[in-house]
Amino acid sequence: MGGITFFVDAIYDVYNKAVPNAEEDQKLPEREVLDEVCQILLNVGCLREEGRFPSFRVCFIPPESKFLDAYIYAHVLLFNKPVGFNTREIHKLAPALNADMSYLIVDTSKRPFMATGILAAYTTWERIMTRELTSGNRMPRIPNILVNGPGELGACFGEIPFVNYHAGSCVFFRTDTFTSTLIADQLREGTTVPEKERLRLLYRILWHAGNYGHGGTVLIVPSGESCAEYIDMKYPLPGRYLFEKENRSGKHSEMMVEKETVTYADLIAKFTSVDGSVVLTKDLDLVGFGAETLVDKMENKQPDMKFIGYNDSEDSTKLFKDYGMRHRAGYRFCDTVEGSVAIIISQDGVIQACTKHDGKVVVYDNVALPMF
Repeated sequence: MGGITFFVDAIYDVYNKAVPNAEEDQKLPEREVLDEVCQILLNVGCLREEGRFPSFRVCFIPPESKFLDAYIYAHVLLFNKPVGFNTREIHKLAPALNADMSYLIVDTSKRPFMATGILAAYTTWERIMTRELTSGNRMPRIPNILVNGPGELGACFGEIPFVNYHAGSCVFFRTDTFTSTLIADQLREGTTVPEKERLRLLYRILWHAGNYGHGGTVLIVPSGESCAEYIDMKYPLPGRYLFEKENRSGKHSEMMVEKETVTYADLIAKFTSVDGSVVLTKDLDLVGFGAETLVDKMENKQPDMKFIGYNDSEDSTKLFKDYGMRHRAGYRFCDTVEGSVAIIISQDGVIQACTKHDGKVVVYDNVALPMF
């Protein structure tokens, strides 16, 4: 129980900071209640059903909540007779639940806890997340626990994770990497692309690249010339960003800008699936893809590193040598090419971003897209 208790404490700490003005029906249950719920879910996650491990979400919102009225696409389906919230019953029920479209509603107001129904939603949240759309259907914005297999739990707000539990340890996600960190400062420097537009494109690239499951690297540089000496570009494909400064006129409707940005982002995301890095300038011009970093031309084979933890303090337990070739190549690149940013996507979708600051390569781990 100690590991789960630490996970529950982490949920409260992060959630209260990220959602300080939560409405009544967006609040978490009591700690001891959530502790018990998570222990049951951890047990369920270890049980196969027809050879498959379950993946589903649990929420705590009352079925009659007025908060749900805002979600016209959300349907509350109540069981005629509530189901006991225990390992045996939830294991049977889990195959009926879709982690991308529904929540199992759990009543924790009294013991024994009961599953009272299913909150089902038709969602377009992926398009909202990647800023293809500015309005539309996302998973209802309530805290929930995601069961994702043996020993795997995630605390989420809607579909966005903020703490994961994995085999007894917690992984914290940060959603501010591209808006209020050294990475954000570096990306803003020297660009003419409006921030909202740039973030829309970047978030969509990362979302798709993470979902492809290949892993990949995006190198963002001041110019193609600034890095030419240190990369071997297998597929040079220089192209201007679709909305360069001289073409920003009233003839481009907002809808047209959205469509073209999405098309460009999806193209770049697909390039990340090829071995090697995708290289973009800070103005989002495409330099090419399939880029190999030429380590033998880099003076510092093991740069000074600074790994930043979730609370912005330095994590001295992490070392350069702990990471694989893709990550180390990104670190060396940022150390060598001044003003660059490397975004590294692992095969499991976990994202790192790094840049050089005050003589050290600064790394932000477990990058997530924004909650809001």
